[in-house]
This record gives sequence, structure tokens and C-alpha cells, in this order.
Amino acid sequence: MQRLSFVVVGHVDHGKSTLVGRLLADTGSVPEDRIERVRRICEEQRKPFEYAFLLDALEQEQLQGVTIDVTEVRFRWKEREYLIIDAPGHKEFIKNMISGAAHADAAFLLIDALEGVQEQSRRHAWLLRFLGTKSVAVIVSKMDRVDYRQEVFESLRAAYTDFLQGIDVRPLAFLPVSAAAGDNVSRRSERMPWYGGPSFLEFLEQLELSAGVSGKALRLPVQDVYKFDERRIIAGRIESGTLAVGDEIQVWPSGHTARVKSIEAWPVAPEAPASCGAGQSVGLTLDFQLFVQRGDVLADAASPPRVSSFLTGSVFWLGRQPLEPNRRYRLKMATQEREVEVFSITQTIDAASMDVSSEGGAIKQNEAGEVVFRAVRPLVFDEAVQIPSTGRFVVLDGYDVVGGGIVLEAEDLYHRAYRTGLPKSSSISPVHAALTSADRALAYGHASHVIWLTGVPGAGKSTVARRLERELFNRDIKTFVLDGENLRFGLSADLGFADQDRSEQARRAAEVARLLQHAGLVVIVALVSPFVADRQYARALVGEEHFTLVHLHAPLEVLHRRDPHGLYARAARDERIHIPGLNAPFELPGADCLAFDTSSVGVDGVCDEILRRVLKSIG
Repeated sequence: MQRLSFVVVGHVDHGKSTLVGRLLADTGSVPEDRIERVRRICEEQRKPFEYAFLLDALEQEQLQGVTIDVTEVRFRWKEREYLIIDAPGHKEFIKNMISGAAHADAAFLLIDALEGVQEQSRRHAWLLRFLGTKSVAVIVSKMDRVDYRQEVFESLRAAYTDFLQGIDVRPLAFLPVSAAAGDNVSRRSERMPWYGGPSFLEFLEQLELSAGVSGKALRLPVQDVYKFDERRIIAGRIESGTLAVGDEIQVWPSGHTARVKSIEAWPVAPEAPASCGAGQSVGLTLDFQLFVQRGDVLADAASPPRVSSFLTGSVFWLGRQPLEPNRRYRLKMATQEREVEVFSITQTIDAASMDVSSEGGAIKQNEAGEVVFRAVRPLVFDEAVQIPSTGRFVVLDGYDVVGGGIVLEAEDLYHRAYRTGLPKSSSISPVHAALTSADRALAYGHASHVIWLTGVPGAGKSTVARRLERELFNRDIKTFVLDGENLRFGLSADLGFADQDRSEQARRAAEVARLLQHAGLVVIVALVSPFVADRQYARALVGEEHFTLVHLHAPLEVLHRRDPHGLYARAARDERIHIPGLNAPFELPGADCLAFDTSSVGVDGVCDEILRRVLKSIG
């Protein structure tokens, strides 16, 4: 059964909850006991029956008559399931409205026929524009308060259409309704003979969003992975495209390929479904055991999403503190959540006056703009014009929603070499090994692992790597060192030391480390790898549970004194020589690593601590 999710937004007290409550009542979707409970509440408050109370879940809302939290209600009508998102309209609760609207397939903007277009009416339209909601319609509510006059409706339609077109929103329809009186909600009203369009419910039936989304490339953000018996069931909601048993899919950001082995159903059905489509929540298994985690995205092998640590987005800002370059936030997109830094602001837009400035600077509260974000780990996304559901995001400061937006493009200038992960060869598929990781672990007496040593030149990576290799070997553990210096004599002989070459060096090292790790070894990688995105790519490629990141560092004077290859001495004489951490970038790792100052902790101390961590992991 297809599902359509839609959000109803508008200025406070313009009748959103009343409209939705009436729709539920008219479609027989409200239990009798709830109707009776609302009737008692209304009698106690000496007011007519309030359809809004069928929706407003909090007593505080029922006492104040406003919707505070986002309410989600499901109902079925004919051959479709609907998810209604009733979002608050009051200015203080606009962040709740963003949370509600971020994942809606369609949106309805409500305008009170008597009060007309208000400040929040314009602001909500802006928010929908920046959340990438394409299917937008306008409902002119409370037509009974203006005696159902056509001229009032037409005047509001003309005024609001001009505003919406100015922000590049093309409304699908304008619907006149009176929810309290039941006019044009579920059936057309005899009180408005001048209106020849559909009722609200009829318009919902006509929206065919799922078919359009199903025709697009597959996008399935992973919600979670469940382990039942020998199966690893990947669960998530199909945002676009279709999925069938036997389909070849890729898991991003790693780019690994597998085929769909089965589609699971709950409760267990006599015959499992063979296919499913956009809007459905599914569980599936793969024919090859890949490391998959929450936030990954399953996609068509032939139509991959964008993968980058940099993206440009249109953002509507709600935070009290301005959005400024170099500030850090969390960005949520589908099931992904990443720490991001504001890399640059290329444009600001005043939401009230619609004045545009290209001077950058800061984006103040209730302003909009174009922003380049840099994420600590690669993001998987699409441009919003292609697939809206994987091209929109919200920005959080702590736990507060402070903005929302849509992806305009990936920043190609900052793409790493692994940005697509697709082989140039066509008509190929992976050859699966005859032995599993468990087979090798049983034979070798230990599990596999990757120890990734990062740090600027002279920090001690090669020294620690050699000592670790000897210590592991003495414990009968199969191990091997991939040293960046050695790789440059063969596998990476074609690479220099530019930023893009260092990223490609890290990508190649990660791929080789993964192969050796699949062979059952404990692999030690000693590599400068100056960029967070490259190290995170290696972690995602190998798998979180099989990866330990170690950051080795030392004061600059110690590095100059060590200078094993004479790099620092040469850099002092020739400014064209770039050394990470000195005159070239070295992005410090986050808290997900072991860190050692090798000027104060000796090789033995470093190795002992690493071994203590790794030996627990490999058994």
C-alpha cells in the first residue's frame, strides 16, 4: 500500500488542527472513545465541539488552544495510507514545525480567510522552499467567517501567489474550506457554488507522489541493522526507487556492492515479498556480508548518490546566534548525522525584504543564505532537485534545531579521489571468497583488524609500526605493515604530495588494508593521511569494529630535531616544500582515536596501550 506523508502549516490559530481533526472524523479514523472524551472536555470548557482536540495530544494545548508539539497521525482512505503531520504555527514553536516538515512528501499552507497572509504565513513558505518541499498547496480556511465570498478567496489567492512565485514556490492548488462547518473538507460544499475544484480529501487522492518517486533511483537510508540467527537484516525506509530480490545495490559511503538476497516481512508471512517501492519501510538481507551501519545509504549500482565531505546548501536560519564561518554544528540528513563546520557563506537573503547580498558574512535569525559545509566524515546525498528526500537537511546546535535547508551541489573542488567509488570497468561483479572471516579467525586463532597510525612527518609512525609488528608476531598473530614510504616505491609511485595525491594515497592504502584484513591479518598502516575525511573513509571501508585510529604527535621543536628524512631542514630553505602540520593542512582527529605525544611517551608505552586495546578486539 502506498503512503503519502503531508504536513499542514500556517500562522497560529488559522485552523490547522481543526482541519486535520475534521478530516479524521469525516473518514471514520477516530475511535469513538476519543470523540466522547473531546466532547466532555468541550462541555467542561463550555465551548462547541473542537475538532482540533482530536489531534492536540497535550493538555497544555487543549487549555491554550494552540498546537505546541508536532503531532503525527495515520489514516487509510481507499487504496492509500496517509501520514498527517500537524505542525505548530506559533513563532516560538517554529523549530518544531521544521522537524515536522523535513520529511513530508507534500505540504499545505493554511491562510485564515478573515486575517489573511500573516508574518508566519510568509516564513513557513520560506521554510518549505528551503526544505525542498516541491508539492505545495494552499488552503484558505474559515471561509464561513467571510460568508463564503468568492472575492475574498480570489484576493487572497492573488496576493499569496505573487509572494510564493517570488520565492520560487509554485502552488499546485488553492482550496477554500471551512473545517468547523465541514465545507470542502471531505466533500464539495454547496455553500461555494463558484468553486469547481476538488475538496481537500479529493485533492489528496489526486496527489501521485509515490509513483514519481518510485521512478527515480533507489535510495534507502539505513535506520538500523538487526542480527537474527545467522541473518543480518538491514532496516530502513525506501525514499525513492524500487527494490527487488536479486537487485544489485551499493552501500554508501563505502561503495561496496552486493545483491538483495531476501526482503523480510513482519510478522513472518507464508511468502516473503519479492519487491517493494518508495514510501515502504523494509528489512532486507544481502548475499554478501558487508559492514553496514545506521546512516549508510543503499542505492542503485548504476545511479550512485553524491559522496563528499563538502556540500553547498540553501539554508533558512532560526538560531538566536548568527550562522558564521568556522562555527561547528550537527547536520541531520535522512538517518545520517555528522558534525559539520561552516566553511564559507556565499550569499545571504533577508526573508522579510528578500534583499540578496553576495558579501557573505553571517546569516542572522530568520534570514536565509547559501552555505558551504565541511563534514568530518563524508556525507551521502543527492541534489534536492533530483531526489528531495535525500537532498534536504536540518542543522542542530546541541539538541536545538537552528536551521533547515536543501542541497544545491557537492563541492567538486574538495571532492576526494574516492568520491564515486565506482570502477571504470563495466559488466563486472565481485567474486566472493570461499572462506569467511570466521573460518580464518578459527584457523589463525584471532580475528582481523586494522591499526591506522596517523600523524605529521617525524611523529614516530614507522617506528611504532615496526615495534607493533614485532610484538604481534611474537604472540603468533598474523600481521603486516603498510608504510606510506614503501607504498610510494610501487603502488603509489605515480603520486606526489599535493592534497589530492595524499588523499589518493590514503584511499589506496585503505583498499589494500581492507584486502589484507579480509585475509585475516592484523594490518598496521603508517601514513600521514592529513585529512579527516580520508581517515573516516578508511574506517567506513574496513568497518568500525575492525578499526583503531592512533594519532601520534610531538612538539614542533622535537619534529625538527628528529627530521628522519631531512624534510624540515629542506622546508626551511625552500618554501615550495609543503609539510602537513607546518605549512600544509593536517586536520586533527576527533575523540574517536588513541592519541600519544611521542616526545613524552616512549615507543614501549605507546605500543602497550595500543595492544591493550587491539588484543581485546581480536580475541
